[in-house]
Amino acid sequence: MKRLSAILIVALMLASCSLFQSKSDILVKIGKDVLYKQDVYKLIPEGSSAHDSAIMVDQYVQSWALPRLKTLKAQEQLTLEERDITKEIEDFRNNLISFRYEKMYMESRIDTIVSRDQMEDYYNNHQQSFIYDYSVVKARLITIGSRSPYYSNIKELYQTTNPDELSQLHDLCQSYAEKYEDYSQSWVSMLQVARDLGMMMSELEDMLSQNKSFIIEGEQKNILVFFYEIYPPNTLTPFDYNEKKIQEAIISKRKQEILAKLEQDLLNEALENNKMKRYD
Repeated sequence: MKRLSAILIVALMLASCSLFQSKSDILVKIGKDVLYKQDVYKLIPEGSSAHDSAIMVDQYVQSWALPRLKTLKAQEQLTLEERDITKEIEDFRNNLISFRYEKMYMESRIDTIVSRDQMEDYYNNHQQSFIYDYSVVKARLITIGSRSPYYSNIKELYQTTNPDELSQLHDLCQSYAEKYEDYSQSWVSMLQVARDLGMMMSELEDMLSQNKSFIIEGEQKNILVFFYEIYPPNTLTPFDYNEKKIQEAIISKRKQEILAKLEQDLLNEALENNKMKRYD
């Protein structure tokens, strides 16, 4: 009996020590939710200063606490009826199940192979969809330091279409240019060209309307641009530029047709099997 009492005393002491230790490890507590120090401190990068660490801890505590505080406030302020989200949960559950079924149904039936003939037919029948308010071009873009000893060599070659000179230009740009983009084999939008050069698209369009090539020389860097081919704004852009868009449009149309058939089949089946009755 004495031995049993001793065991109970030791167990109680250990439990109280554990409880005390866990409380000392708590950083924040909101209701029944607890945020422990170790869960936050392990997120702080090694070598962080005390000031930076304190800021990071404070930010994490706020991001952890605010959703819980909002929930508590909602519990206090909303009526029992307003806090009842049973219908919303059921609607969400039904929508999620329906979505998963549609996804499974679609994946088992959709044909994602689109032939070139199908794409060309779509392109010819929807030409208005491939007219944009920006140019579509094939271009060469080069940015090089103003003081580079190789600037004059690149300047001499940047407009070339000669295969041997192109090889020489490519080697120079790969080695000495700050930035080099060769869109000679694929169509690209003027939006992309503007992003690559860090310029306004309207500014580029103005320059392009005057010349197929231009150089902008600055104190730190020089920009050289040469356009191989150009489709100006508000003109029908080439098929090759729109291939991905056409393929996506055709597959999207197929998906819509499959879903429409699914919905009609469900209605017909429900009426035939008396799962749904209409009272007109």
